[in-house]
Amino acid sequence: MAQAQAIKPRITASDRLGFTLFLAMSLHAIVVLGVGFTPSQRNNAEPLPSLDIILANSKTFDTVENPDFLAQENQAGGGNADDKARPSAPVSAATPLNQKGLTERDQVEMRRQQLAISNLYYLTQSESDTRIRQQQQQRAQDSNSKQASQVEQRASKIARLQAEIRQMTIDYAKRPKTITLTASTRKAIEASYLASWVQKIEHTGNLNYPREARTNNLAGRLRMSVRLNAAGEVLDMQITASSGTSVLDEAARRILHMAQPFAPFSEELKERADQIVIIRTWDFKSNRFKTQSGVS
Repeated sequence: MAQAQAIKPRITASDRLGFTLFLAMSLHAIVVLGVGFTPSQRNNAEPLPSLDIILANSKTFDTVENPDFLAQENQAGGGNADDKARPSAPVSAATPLNQKGLTERDQVEMRRQQLAISNLYYLTQSESDTRIRQQQQQRAQDSNSKQASQVEQRASKIARLQAEIRQMTIDYAKRPKTITLTASTRKAIEASYLASWVQKIEHTGNLNYPREARTNNLAGRLRMSVRLNAAGEVLDMQITASSGTSVLDEAARRILHMAQPFAPFSEELKERADQIVIIRTWDFKSNRFKTQSGVS
């Protein structure tokens, strides 16, 4: 008995290592040989259940049962379509809903105006400083241009006035020297020329006395101004006071025309005048014609 108790079985480290290896190999065999794959009995034509994640544009306060999609807000579907429709944004084209009906050309124009407004109201500090400098330079250029324009206009007016004054001086220098022969201005040199002119006028008038005045015994007096040049030609004539009878006024014009040409100026008279004006009173009375100096 004592000998049996003295003999005890001993478990060494090799025994423990062998037992551990045995258990590990057994477990691997069970896993490798016991696990297999079998074909699924599910129909391949049926898709696996899934949920799409979308962004909803509206919100429903009610709880949605069996949703078709995942979104950041609850949104209940509706309608009478056979297939479920994926929610979409309210804009499905290039034209927003609040601008529906605009043509592409109008959209481009509206975009250009929006950009112009943006450029007008949204400026950086550097852009604003540049814009201010440009405006100041533009105002300075406009001011300089305005001053230059005013100077040019003033210079043009001065030049025009100088030209007018120069022309007036030339015209004044070239004006003909004129002597008006009346009773108070007649001088010795002009007297001889006036006498010969009056003699020729009265001689022609008496030879060609108006027949109607003689027949009807018409009488009257008129005053006539006659301008002559150095060649004795009549430059112009004017009846300054009518006789009151058209027959006598027309007869005076006819007598003056018939008496031409008159004698040219003498050399001495040419030195004094380029033109002379003879103012005489023409008198038709008792079938006789004569002239008188000035107004009588």
